[in-house]
Amino acid sequence: IGRKNWGVDANVSAGYRLHNNLGQYIDTLSKIDYDLLSTAGIQTQSDLEDLIDLVNSLDNLDDPGNGITADAVAHAGLRIGHFGIGANGFFQATGRVLNVDNTNLGIDIGVSATDLSSDIDAAIASDPGFDAATYTPQVFDAAQIAQLTGTGLTQDAVYALDYIAAQQGLTSADIQGTVDLLETVSTSSGASTLENNTTTVLLSGFGVLEVPVTYGYAINDNLSVGVNVKFMKGRVYGNQVLVFDQNSGDTLDKTDEFYEETSAFGIDVGMLARFNKINLGLVARNINSPKFDGPTVTFPSGPTVKFDDVTIEPQLTAGVAFIPTENFMIEADLDLTENETTLADYKTRNLGLGLEWNVWKVLALRAGTYKNLAEDDIDWVYTAGLGVNMYVTRLDIAATYSSKEERFDEEDYPKEFKVALELSVDF
Repeated sequence: IGRKNWGVDANVSAGYRLHNNLGQYIDTLSKIDYDLLSTAGIQTQSDLEDLIDLVNSLDNLDDPGNGITADAVAHAGLRIGHFGIGANGFFQATGRVLNVDNTNLGIDIGVSATDLSSDIDAAIASDPGFDAATYTPQVFDAAQIAQLTGTGLTQDAVYALDYIAAQQGLTSADIQGTVDLLETVSTSSGASTLENNTTTVLLSGFGVLEVPVTYGYAINDNLSVGVNVKFMKGRVYGNQVLVFDQNSGDTLDKTDEFYEETSAFGIDVGMLARFNKINLGLVARNINSPKFDGPTVTFPSGPTVKFDDVTIEPQLTAGVAFIPTENFMIEADLDLTENETTLADYKTRNLGLGLEWNVWKVLALRAGTYKNLAEDDIDWVYTAGLGVNMYVTRLDIAATYSSKEERFDEEDYPKEFKVALELSVDF
């Protein structure tokens, strides 16, 4: 490229990340027959399993770090000699459960905990693996058993709940919240309704359009520097949706209307050191910390919410490439800073490793992996790419796929996935 006089390029990419165990809880909740629980209560062992799954998933749904994030990036640029100008678009959106209404669950338990105990006993009676007289609790401790019997549930019924919890894979480590929800259910007397449930999903997003003017200069054969000065127009989005509200669809459709738009400037600098078979790079982005205002939104459900401002803190990344032969390269890069995302308190700091093999200077085969060192919910993500060089034109495609998966609707999905496409022309 250093021997080329000018060039144009364009690329797009899009992907998602499933954080922590959100997919698991959503999958569990989607399979529960709420209508049956709200009208008939506990009739079968399957209903009892649904009850345990419901309260456990609701208890964990709003844990910090649970969420889903979607990213989209688009770029177009023109380079002439040492100068360049372009347009970059970036958008990231996150959905997470802000709070769970543990009271209005709409489960019919009859008039009292005595009725619920009778239903539980009847539902578990057909299971030959459970005998209340000889059963030893596996999940609930003594204090939790006392908490539940204190609501009016019989000891046999509590033991049956413990048995089902163990069968569903629950452990003693994080069961207290589930016990608290079971206490709420057993004392609700069937008076709660899903129509009054205030479980809320928070949708937050940030999009920015950048127009950078770029200058690059080779100080000598070994050292090059570059700088971007960019105009930035950013939007901070915010929305809250009541999950069980009949009008939630209308509120969701208006998400793109709830934003604040701010203009700012940003500065990026980079450096490349080239030696025999070794290249070293260092890039600092947004070193002036551009800031964008968050919106203040009054929602149809009543509350007025001021969403946080977004400040893009400086991001520093270092990389090294080992080039043993003209057609083969091994590369590693590392974020030296932890970078914010639209998911509260979730940061990224990636370590990446990769290699490229150019076959006959026409076909570039790429493979690699990266890991977010700042969080441990996704683990290693694998990457693969293909580049086709056609004289002055180059087409590149790539994809990423995480080693961990989440199951939803009887299908397995990677916790992180992304695809990218780039077309460039150089003369």
